[in-house]
Amino acid sequence: MTRPISDMVRCDLSRRTDSGGAAATGLRDQMDVEGTVSRPVRPDSISGQAGLSATNTGRSDGWLPALEGLRAVAVIGVVVHHVSFLSGLTNSFAHLAAVLARLDVGVAIFFALSGFLLYRPFALAAINGQSGPSVRRYLWHRALRILPGYWAMAIVALTWLNIDYLKSVWDWAIPFLLAQIYEPLRLPVGMEQTWSLATEATFYLALPLIAVLGRRMGGRTPLGRARRQLAFGAVLVLAGLIWNAYAHGPDTPLPGLAVLWLPAFLDWFGIGIMLAVLASWPAGTTSTPFLTGLTGDGSGRGDEDLWSATPRGLRVFTFAPGTSWLIAGALLWIASTPIAGPRGVEPAKPVESVTEHLLFLLVAWCLIAPLVGPGSGGVPRALLGHRAVMFLGRISYGIFLWHLLALEVCFRLLGFTRMNSSFWVLLAVTMALTVPVATASYYLIERPARPLRRLGRRSRPVAVEPDLPLPAATPAPTPALQGAGPAGLGTRLVPAADPAEPQHESGDRHEEQPGRQQDQ
Repeated sequence: MTRPISDMVRCDLSRRTDSGGAAATGLRDQMDVEGTVSRPVRPDSISGQAGLSATNTGRSDGWLPALEGLRAVAVIGVVVHHVSFLSGLTNSFAHLAAVLARLDVGVAIFFALSGFLLYRPFALAAINGQSGPSVRRYLWHRALRILPGYWAMAIVALTWLNIDYLKSVWDWAIPFLLAQIYEPLRLPVGMEQTWSLATEATFYLALPLIAVLGRRMGGRTPLGRARRQLAFGAVLVLAGLIWNAYAHGPDTPLPGLAVLWLPAFLDWFGIGIMLAVLASWPAGTTSTPFLTGLTGDGSGRGDEDLWSATPRGLRVFTFAPGTSWLIAGALLWIASTPIAGPRGVEPAKPVESVTEHLLFLLVAWCLIAPLVGPGSGGVPRALLGHRAVMFLGRISYGIFLWHLLALEVCFRLLGFTRMNSSFWVLLAVTMALTVPVATASYYLIERPARPLRRLGRRSRPVAVEPDLPLPAATPAPTPALQGAGPAGLGTRLVPAADPAEPQHESGDRHEEQPGRQQDQ
């Protein structure tokens, strides 16, 4: 299948190419968020004691409703971002247009959410010296989560908008196999946003190997293993930044599409992995992962927990939702300036591309870390937990999949032309079409696929690696940063013979959280 790349993809292509103009295909997604200032709340203990109420950070089984709400905000952001570009608003001189041009920061947020939610059970098992989740079940769940809805959308998009360009079986196979980021000009019309889904599918396949490498970091005690796991996450972040600097360099031998491959986003996934390690920090330890010298070593600080041992400035930056979200808003505003490159179709310089990438990484950390932290959450968490926001989070994967096709319908119904349309009218009609279709996708395609998860389920005995000591006792159920157990197992550390179903996986980036019943 060969065809000219669409205007929408060409815009992002230009921003992601080096100064020599290497092609990079793709359109990144999503969002802007900001919050009010709030003060960090010190719980009785962040290290696993029962002093933090479920109303502050989520339910006692570890499910965090704010993360579902964040998905909703993010997917609305991607719709706004795409509508602003296709209406022509992004290229206007309004400052709002500059901010909308950077709403693709949402891809960093979604990738970090994937790293956090999917690596958390692996991190918890490794730190506590127990066997990790079944790789076979994990991959089966991932496939059931993303493929049915995606294939349904792909059939419509390919037969309606791309049929004239499908000349062979391979032309059909590439989008169905999520391989569109590995050959130039392979993003079909109406499916341009799925480049990020293809990148994330690669992360799904690589995660078991990443977990093995993290486990190989070793450590004689849970605290030692936690520290090494955290260092491993930092290494992934560094590797992603290095790849980006190299891939965007003027003399790089890498193909232009290399900026869309998994290594280019290891840093965004890596911060999620680091947060997953923090969420699994050993109970009862007084050492902070940030400054390992602050331990209960007879210095009179033996009763301090992870929260109080963390430096105050870093504590505010990480765990105070309002303050941290305000910082994220400031970083996004900086990204909307020319420091992060042009917002139209002009190619970005290598330093501008890397600057934007780093700013997005910081925004993702500031938005997600406080939501999985120990604080009360304040206004951001309350807003994200609203029923309407939660519903949009539940159907947000369908919104992500179908909104570009809804945009195509809008242009035909309204008689609008690309790059010269009313932003507000186009946005309103697009949302009016997308939400019902996404709701139908969830209830008719995504949700009915869940019972297939039980296929091949079997009992798995408890296993402990011989080189890792067995913990003295299973930690008590703990919310938030002390984390829940492996996905789908509530607060248990080791899978039972017939574990409960995992939390409904929703949103644009469809990860699992433990402990929620499917009908919620």
